[in-house]
Amino acid sequence: MAQSEARTYELRRNATGFLGVLYNSLAGQAPAYSIASGAALIMGSAMAAAPLAMLLTLLGVLAIVYSIYVLGRRFPHAASFYAYVTNTINSRVGFLNGVVYTVLYSIIGVGSIAIAFAYLGTEGIYAIVGHPVNPLVLLPIPIVLALVPAILGIRPSIRTEMTLTSVEIAILLVFVALTLYSHPTSLSLLPFTPQGTFATGLGVLAGLSGGLVFGITYFMGFEVSTQISEEASNPRRSVPLGTVWATVIMGVLYILVTYAVIVNVGYSQDAITNFVNQASGMGPNPIYSLIEHYLGVPGLYLFAISVMFSVFGCYLATLNATARMLYGMARDGLLPSWLAKTHPRFKSPHNALLLTTGVAVVTIALAYLASYLSGPSNPIALTYYAMEDAYAIDSLYYVISLILIAVGALKVTGWAGRVALALGISLLAITFYYSVTNIWYAVAIVVSIVLIIIVEFTVLRTRLSGIRQTVCPYC
Repeated sequence: MAQSEARTYELRRNATGFLGVLYNSLAGQAPAYSIASGAALIMGSAMAAAPLAMLLTLLGVLAIVYSIYVLGRRFPHAASFYAYVTNTINSRVGFLNGVVYTVLYSIIGVGSIAIAFAYLGTEGIYAIVGHPVNPLVLLPIPIVLALVPAILGIRPSIRTEMTLTSVEIAILLVFVALTLYSHPTSLSLLPFTPQGTFATGLGVLAGLSGGLVFGITYFMGFEVSTQISEEASNPRRSVPLGTVWATVIMGVLYILVTYAVIVNVGYSQDAITNFVNQASGMGPNPIYSLIEHYLGVPGLYLFAISVMFSVFGCYLATLNATARMLYGMARDGLLPSWLAKTHPRFKSPHNALLLTTGVAVVTIALAYLASYLSGPSNPIALTYYAMEDAYAIDSLYYVISLILIAVGALKVTGWAGRVALALGISLLAITFYYSVTNIWYAVAIVVSIVLIIIVEFTVLRTRLSGIRQTVCPYC
């Protein structure tokens, strides 16, 4: 391949450093988005012990992040989740994981995040003006606007994410600080004890397990920086460390914010149940009311905007990660070669970005169709259930993909690492078990995996047989 032709398949080298990697992972985890949409879910299971459930979740997630740390140091690659498994298990399992992560989790995830932008945007506007807007009006905003920084390259994308994520983290920290300052005599360690579940015996375990299942969703997206390895300086160091530190920072922030919410709501079972019921309804999200109590109307406006910033940042980070997965697999000849071409000026995988956006739009339409067929007809309810359906199925594929990553890491680490990875795999198995709430989800998973295997042994049989290891050609 001529040098000029090779450059048409290269991403921009050294486009970002450790800080960019860190912020990209922070944006993927979307703190304000996670808190606004998930606090009630964790409290609904773990009750006042929600901070304890979040602490246990952080410890479990760090065991999973360890696999990324180990593999990221060894195999920097744009299509990380494909490369990690290919290089530790084999190319067929690697291709399976690449498709599961990219097509069945990440592209659907891009769609579900766009729907979440519409729904949470409606909630924010409701909190500000007192009446909702049609979420379908908001739906195209991330789909259209995120393409601009994405095509301009990873550097403009990360600059956008750094600005938006800094704002949301700052607001959440101010909320925590004002809560602790305003309730010095109400602070208690109850939320960090099993007694906070208000249950006995196995009920304690069930409550904490339920909180853990929802808690792990807060961290979804921690891995998106692995897909910018080929654009990061010193990727064998910056990507693994950036991913670990971003997860720790988010975990500590989530524990603090969850604790602050509990302090404000009250430690009684009735008070927490009332909060959960309010959050589950179609009215204003009670998180917004708590923010307004401390920061006033200007703070409420800023938080409502920061939630939309948070969802947008998550959308952008996920869009970039998905496109780079397609790019890396296409470069190995497993997908059409035009997906491996980069923009002649910006060096972004522009074809993969456009395809990801187009397929995500299709998944959004299918999610809304499924929601409509299940009963809801008004736009807000329709959007809520479309978001729920898309999120439920893509999170299951995410867990499967992470399990395969952890299994691959088992082969290249020592006994202490294997113990940590075994704990992480156990956490993922619990999450998967409690998340399969619909038999049709299980059917879809089995059928899709069988179809991938059929493609592997027919269309891609020769190509996969020739891949013993995949590496970044210029890392």
